[in-house]
Amino acid sequence: MKSYLDLLKLLPKSNCGECGFQSCLLFALKVFNNEVSPEKCPYLPLENIPQEFSGKGLTFNQHLDNLNLREIFRNLNDFPERARNLGCFINSEQRIVQLPYLDLKIQIFYEERGNPQALKTLSGELPDPRDEILICNYFIFNGKIPLSGQFVGLETFSHCTSKLKTLSRYAEEPLAEILSDHSLNIEKGLSAFEVNEFTQSSSGISFLIKVLPKIFLKVHFWYGEEEENLPPSCKILYDREALSYLDLECLVFCAERFVERLREKFI
Repeated sequence: MKSYLDLLKLLPKSNCGECGFQSCLLFALKVFNNEVSPEKCPYLPLENIPQEFSGKGLTFNQHLDNLNLREIFRNLNDFPERARNLGCFINSEQRIVQLPYLDLKIQIFYEERGNPQALKTLSGELPDPRDEILICNYFIFNGKIPLSGQFVGLETFSHCTSKLKTLSRYAEEPLAEILSDHSLNIEKGLSAFEVNEFTQSSSGISFLIKVLPKIFLKVHFWYGEEEENLPPSCKILYDREALSYLDLECLVFCAERFVERLREKFI
């Protein structure tokens, strides 16, 4: 794409505002400048968008600049207290915070005054930039409302219209495809994650997976009925208080990332 006008041609040009901007023209400009993800438009055919605009090619520093997270995260001088509140393990002597993230173990070093520094996996590798953004947001939000233990669909939350399609396309649909593949050892694949309440019946599978210490996904999968032309389907639920810990975009990404990491177990 040579200019934002090429991108504008793919947009509905209805100026519906579901992306958060007043016009499709402004949205095209923002996407072309890598200031916003094209996924924010629920009507944009993402398969026609070049990789350069997917957001996944940006560096961590570029992401943080775009989302205004770098300064906020690095200036959290109460980082150890936040980590304790968010269910993390704290090694005060070495000034390290450790937390589980899906099938990874993350450690974050912090200064004597309490400001967080580098994020690494337990093996010393840098996490995917998208994962770092999610984890930064987790600490910035610093949710203080106790989890309810009640799980609801994404549609329960306000202003979720544009995210429902993303959740379905990049998490629920591919997860249904994985769970319906009888050639895969699903329980073995899930064993890499912290999974609770796993149940399996003739109609489907359900389980609870921990993404972060206080972020959980409740998965319900149905095998479907071939005779009644009902395909396999999946529904992902969130704790009713999940928005106290992350925003909608991050909550949807939690589900997307879980599916990505699960799929990798079968490659």
